[in-house]
Amino acid sequence: MKFSYRHGFDPDYKNEPIREDAPSWLKSMFFASILDKLIYVDGDSRVQNTENRPLGIKSLIESLCAQNGQETDQQDLDSFYCHEALKGIIHYLPWYQFYDAVEIIGQHLKESDAKRPFSWGQKAYEELSFASYRQKVNDLFSTHKIEWKLSESSSLETPLPSDLELKINQADASLQDRFEPARKHYAKARYFALGSHKDPENSIKESISAVESVCRTYYPSASTLGDALKQMRKESVISPLLITVIEKFYAYTNAEPAVRHGSDKASSVLEYDAELALHISSAFIRTIIQRKK
Repeated sequence: MKFSYRHGFDPDYKNEPIREDAPSWLKSMFFASILDKLIYVDGDSRVQNTENRPLGIKSLIESLCAQNGQETDQQDLDSFYCHEALKGIIHYLPWYQFYDAVEIIGQHLKESDAKRPFSWGQKAYEELSFASYRQKVNDLFSTHKIEWKLSESSSLETPLPSDLELKINQADASLQDRFEPARKHYAKARYFALGSHKDPENSIKESISAVESVCRTYYPSASTLGDALKQMRKESVISPLLITVIEKFYAYTNAEPAVRHGSDKASSVLEYDAELALHISSAFIRTIIQRKK
């Protein structure tokens, strides 16, 4: 962090957490320290991409403009001007579209990674990978108290403590193949709890739906989560006390206004309630899958 930032001499830099903003200095830092090292002039046989950089400038401009409903002009796609054009586009994006761009660029890098030959251990390639981009974005944001963190899927989320994030990712990874319906519920729960458009009521609903989906996969004759938990209790595979906890959690989601049912009462659910529900559901999902193996 610069001297003027650390000591509060720059009036444009406020040393406080930032969520719904993307100051000009952040956009400039992102372009200069991260994006500029990944781009090359594409669509011009006179220009050789000797460093095998993954992002063509003109293609990226077209992608960003399409996402924002903007038209490109002749200068945007001119080899002599496209670099400055992209720099200007990034700089003048509204704050929310800037964060859209951070995600979109990550998605393009993931696609580029999939097309590259296996290259672990080759530092030149690793520096151009999505993993490297993600790390640099998160380091930049963390250093300057930006309250977003880029996930493995290239989505900006509210950051979690590292150990909790690991558990959340493990739960997501365990929901493969036969648990694909549960995976979709879980992805929605995570997005509503940690994403840029928070919806704690829907997050809690999707968290318990993910648990219900996993349980009904194991107990297909059950018509509700409650029925599945009763069958699970008879098997004695999981502690009855733990099953009671999930039954209470299920009861809470059914009783809490605006979560699973409409109500004439206003919702009192907070963002932190959704995070708690996400952690409870991920822990139980991992537990039941391991116990049933």
